[in-house]
Amino acid sequence: MPGSVRDVKTLRYVMEEFTLKNCTVVMDRGFFSKDNVKVISSLGASFVLPLKRNSKFADYTLKPDKPFMYRDRGIAFAVRDVSVGGVGLRLFLFEDALLGGEEKSNLLKLQAMGKRVVVDESRLGRVSVLTNLVGCDGERVYCLYKEREAVEQAFDALKNELENDKTYLGDGDAVRGYFFVSFLCLYLYFRVLEKIRVAGLIGELSVNELLFLLSKVYMVRRADGKEWLSEIPKKVETLIEKLDIKNLLPQNLGI
Repeated sequence: MPGSVRDVKTLRYVMEEFTLKNCTVVMDRGFFSKDNVKVISSLGASFVLPLKRNSKFADYTLKPDKPFMYRDRGIAFAVRDVSVGGVGLRLFLFEDALLGGEEKSNLLKLQAMGKRVVVDESRLGRVSVLTNLVGCDGERVYCLYKEREAVEQAFDALKNELENDKTYLGDGDAVRGYFFVSFLCLYLYFRVLEKIRVAGLIGELSVNELLFLLSKVYMVRRADGKEWLSEIPKKVETLIEKLDIKNLLPQNLGI
């Protein structure tokens, strides 16, 4: 979007420009407003919209009693029908006991440091979500809400890992070309990340670390044209085996 304009102000124009009737828009807490709810509903699109914890539409009197599993975490939810700006919606209250414990621990740490923190502990580990989806249970709505993390992870990788948050370009075509190449890089980055995830090494190895280790294997070329690979470190051999990327190295160098 041109100019310094908050994303929330551009939502309506994006919704009107593209045909989004057959999709579900998953937004951040900052996008909640009665006007946005009316606009999205009037365009026939579905949405999942988390609320800020101090939102007057959040109802912490609900008792989450319908459990399900999400990535080995126990989650419970409760739901009721509400009206926002005259639009009939469903309000879900999700409770993550592990998240609540982490937030309680952080709260105690701050108090131990002498900081005065006033928090309604009934809200710890709880997330309120508004949606106009009909027929979706709490597990499906929660999964849609959590999918937003994948998008945030992609932007984080684009800005930090690939360092593509500064273009230093003034021409519009150059900027578009720059971000097209950036998108290709991002695609390759996540292909590598998926290899690491499938191998069960996601907590031990990053994409940058893997590429650095693989860079230790290089091609040696003599003056007479003969080529061979340098010695492969044991750690790299183990990673190649675990990641199943043996075809990454040339099998026949014609020596």
